[in-house]
Amino acid sequence: MNTKIKNQGEHNQKELLNQLNWLMFFRVIVSTLMLSSSILLQIKKIPSPLTPFLTNINVYIIIITIFFLTFIYAITIKKIKNLTAFAYIQITLDTFLITFLIYSTGGKDSMFSFLYTISIITASILLYRKGGFYIASVCSILYGGFLDIEFYGMIPSPSKPFLDKDYNSTDLFFTILINIIAFYLVAYLSSLLSRQVLVSRKELKKKQLDFDQLEAFNRNIVMSINSGLLTTDIEGRITFFNKAAEEITGYGFSDVYNTIAEDTFPFLKDKKDGAIEPLTYKDMHSLRYESQFKKQNGDTLYLGFSTSLLKDTMEKDIGKIIIFQDLTMFKEMEDHIKLVDRLAAVGRLSAGIAHEMRNPLASVSGSIQVLKEELQLEGQQQRLMDIAINETDRLDSLITDFMLFAQPGLGKKEDVVITKVIGDTLNDITNSHEWNNDIEVRWDISSHIKVEADPKQLRHVFWNIFINAVQAMPEGGELLIKVRDLDSTNNILQKMTESLEIVIADTGCGIPEENLDNIFDPFFTTRDRGTGMGLAIAYRIIESYNGKIVVKSEPGRRTSFSIYLPIASL
Repeated sequence: MNTKIKNQGEHNQKELLNQLNWLMFFRVIVSTLMLSSSILLQIKKIPSPLTPFLTNINVYIIIITIFFLTFIYAITIKKIKNLTAFAYIQITLDTFLITFLIYSTGGKDSMFSFLYTISIITASILLYRKGGFYIASVCSILYGGFLDIEFYGMIPSPSKPFLDKDYNSTDLFFTILINIIAFYLVAYLSSLLSRQVLVSRKELKKKQLDFDQLEAFNRNIVMSINSGLLTTDIEGRITFFNKAAEEITGYGFSDVYNTIAEDTFPFLKDKKDGAIEPLTYKDMHSLRYESQFKKQNGDTLYLGFSTSLLKDTMEKDIGKIIIFQDLTMFKEMEDHIKLVDRLAAVGRLSAGIAHEMRNPLASVSGSIQVLKEELQLEGQQQRLMDIAINETDRLDSLITDFMLFAQPGLGKKEDVVITKVIGDTLNDITNSHEWNNDIEVRWDISSHIKVEADPKQLRHVFWNIFINAVQAMPEGGELLIKVRDLDSTNNILQKMTESLEIVIADTGCGIPEENLDNIFDPFFTTRDRGTGMGLAIAYRIIESYNGKIVVKSEPGRRTSFSIYLPIASL
């Protein structure tokens, strides 16, 4: 990679501002130390080779000038737009002050000549190669010019070597030459190091940026996936919980952070409902299992889990990764498919049985009717004949139910207003001997949209659900009838854009949990007088209209049937 360094253009202004602030800070520190040393030597009168130099009045002038200039720099630096030029000005003024300090403390023999080197290094750090060589040139001119005018007596000399006849112009030339070579050599080396530092810093920043982007990218992936993901440490405490995990479980990250994972997901340690035994770190690579899970709001879900080890860069086990998905809908679909297959099989059997039984039954019923008219029956004989006729009628009604169960979609479909069908059915129920006057009916109607169906079959559906609700409330209660539209955003029917929801809820005795999976099975009933075909036929009718029935129940409190039907096309 080719990196072109531009002394001014590529320098980060914020970083340069920070470096200039540090430069001013160290300048003040050095000046303060010099001032303190001068005052201490003068007050204590401590004999020292530095005493004549540090107690010189010119040193105090230099220190005061440095404090003054630093104050000016500090109040103007935030207003300066071109910080690079400002840095050139500061370091250039520093070289003039260093030259004056060298003159005041012994000239060519001054111990402060090394300050030139510090200025050159500072320029190389702040201004890179161009700045370093510029300050090296300024130092060379000032130092060489100062020694020349001092040597030729143009200014008073603070040192006596120039009066020594052994020190001639050749010695002066070599002194200046060696120092100039040293200045440029320092500028070259320091700028080279500064450039390498700059390149390394840029590469480090780029790598850091790439690392941050990669970390953000990975985090976004983890947070965006539809599967729940959590990690634990070696002690089983939760260290990470993504957004999907929060939505699935109902727990926020703050609720579960640093808690034991087994407290939130008990099946991680209990072998119940298909879960596994406590997870170990020795032989486990990846484990998959399913289990029920109770959300924070009390709802029960069916989750599928995949658990694997979490390792560090040294392949050392540091915890677990647990990925899970909400399989509740899939389980419901699986149960629905099983039920549909079971009902379809029973339906085919029922159709065959009904077809084979209807003709013989009709013959038997007709024969009994003829015998009843031709024979003179009295007492017990008349009663037995009536029983035979009633039972044949009941068998015929049962066969009719079989046919409806087997082929529910053969009815004549039309666009019907669902609320009218419900109202007519409820009116028939309230006028029948099945009705309980202690039941209060509450309506919640927000839609009168039509559905395409056979109104007689819909009446059969609602009649059976109403009968079950009435029988569940022998002591009275409340019957809620709710109708509303569902748009595509909350539609439970996956094949449609819009559907109608009909909810029929009662406050009766409820349905035991062990019976919920069987209530739509043919011939399943808990009533003494029931045939067990009512809800099975209702399910088959709604299913033939591409609809769905969902039942929820709390034993001892309430039961609700939710029916979803596609809205009729306009």
